[in-house]
Amino acid sequence: MSTGKVIARNASVMMVSQLITWTLAIIVAIFLPRYLGAEGIGELSVANSIWLILSVLITFGMDYFLTKMIAREPERTPEFLGTSLTIRIVFGLISLGVVMIYTYVMGFSFRTTVLTYIIGMSYLMGSIGGAISAALSGMERMDVLSSINIITKIIYTVFTLVLVFLKANIYYIAAASLIPALISLVINAFFLSRNYKIRLHFSISNSLVMLNDSKQYLITAIVLIAYQQIDKLFIVQLIDTRTVGWYGTAMNLFGTFMFVPVVIGTVIFPSLSRSYVNDKAMLNVIAQRGLDIMFLIGVPVGFGLLIVSKPLIELLYGADFVQSGPILAVLGIVLIFTYLNTFLGQLLISTDRTGPWNMVMFVAVVITAPLDFILVPWTHQMFGNGALGGAMAFLFTEAGMVIGAVLLMPRNMLLWSNIRTAVLSLICGLLMVAASWWWRDTMLPLSILVGAVTYIGLVFLLRVVPHDDLLVLKDIGMLVVNRLRRLKKAPAGFGN
Repeated sequence: MSTGKVIARNASVMMVSQLITWTLAIIVAIFLPRYLGAEGIGELSVANSIWLILSVLITFGMDYFLTKMIAREPERTPEFLGTSLTIRIVFGLISLGVVMIYTYVMGFSFRTTVLTYIIGMSYLMGSIGGAISAALSGMERMDVLSSINIITKIIYTVFTLVLVFLKANIYYIAAASLIPALISLVINAFFLSRNYKIRLHFSISNSLVMLNDSKQYLITAIVLIAYQQIDKLFIVQLIDTRTVGWYGTAMNLFGTFMFVPVVIGTVIFPSLSRSYVNDKAMLNVIAQRGLDIMFLIGVPVGFGLLIVSKPLIELLYGADFVQSGPILAVLGIVLIFTYLNTFLGQLLISTDRTGPWNMVMFVAVVITAPLDFILVPWTHQMFGNGALGGAMAFLFTEAGMVIGAVLLMPRNMLLWSNIRTAVLSLICGLLMVAASWWWRDTMLPLSILVGAVTYIGLVFLLRVVPHDDLLVLKDIGMLVVNRLRRLKKAPAGFGN
């Protein structure tokens, strides 16, 4: 019961944070593509993809290691953190050299090269701040992390919008990420320092031990980020930067709807790690409830994106991004599988099945490359939209990963009730699509309303939600409402 209360409380804290930051992300996602156009968004997407891959090498999987070990051995926090920070600084300097070589060999334009360096600075600061965030996550200080997330998102959104309204060039737009990255680093360090002294700690033996223990998480992260970013790199090489802009815009909207599995995964990971060691029965309960919730929420969100993709893209971005509509429609189906994979991946890592999960993701990457090589040129030729091939490849591999993850789960963890919830959720989702599809082009708000009422009504009519899941959702919902009310009454403090 105490574990459930902790999860519900932390989930409510992060859900409020994510609702606020989701709103801010949507605002930026609306204004920025209209201002920069498909070409500019494509250049920023390529630069971000490069640094997303390199940031995985810089952090070397240590974020998972820090969260997991600090949750289990909090007294060793200064030692773990100091060693990780030292390693990240060294790897960050090496990454700068790698970028210099890569941009030269690939023949990037001057503008794209400069943008890559600017964005790289924010990623380097983010990798340092990420170590401290991982430590706070291991301490289950979700209130601090959520507050910092809100503050930095507000700063980034305001700064970016001011630059757009001032008609600043793309270099200043790229530099907008530097200020929130620095502020996040400073605030993270301040709050951790109230409990532990932060200092660089270098020991060859300790560093080798940490790198060795983190390598399984590194493999997970490398495979995952390569899997997520390889499409953009294929598209830019096989087609052009403009097509990457279409794809990047659809992916950004897709990403804004990923806050639910991120919240659930972040909140339950420490509890899963602890329960795996101390309480297997509690581990099963958390896993079963979490999987049900992913289905119940993922299905309407994913099918909802499928329904509104075309009119939403036209409304937000105009004619230059009309090709992002079909991409977003496919990504709506992908989102359902991605919700499940995000949760299942956290579950497998917390139960020390990182190695087998790495193999599943590695197979997905291996399959993605030939799929992109075939589907990107084919969809470009058939539909004038090579990015659609990247989304289709994403769909095939995400579905395969769900199957692999389920097969890797500990025996007897899933119940028939989980299968029942999954099947009934999909039925409700399909009926939601059938009910709301007809109004999507003419009356988008009505289409959304009909879809929401249909899905919620069918969920209650068919009694899809198990009683235990309903209690968890009710607790989280009540805590979210209470926190939103407190935010209205007074400025939220970090410790609240």
